[in-house]
Amino acid sequence: MSVINMKNKEVRKVSRMGNSLGVGIPKSIIDALKLEKGDDLQFTVDSNNRIMLEKKKKLEDRVDPELLEMLAETFEEHDEVFRNLKDR
Repeated sequence: MSVINMKNKEVRKVSRMGNSLGVGIPKSIIDALKLEKGDDLQFTVDSNNRIMLEKKKKLEDRVDPELLEMLAETFEEHDEVFRNLKDR
């Protein structure tokens, strides 16, 4: 994971978002993490109340695309077998 040295601190207000509270993410962080709509974020709070924010990797980013394609084909080809197994 790369560390970004931000010279300027950015301040955001906590706002009401439905029944929750939320904070907008600065564009510099969006760009650094290459965030897109629908991405999952993981927050970790350390003992000094510092928050670490990480973009969770999608399954497609962690697994060989050929393997995913083979699995999809296998499930499609043997759909009836898998459905019968679940009923056992």
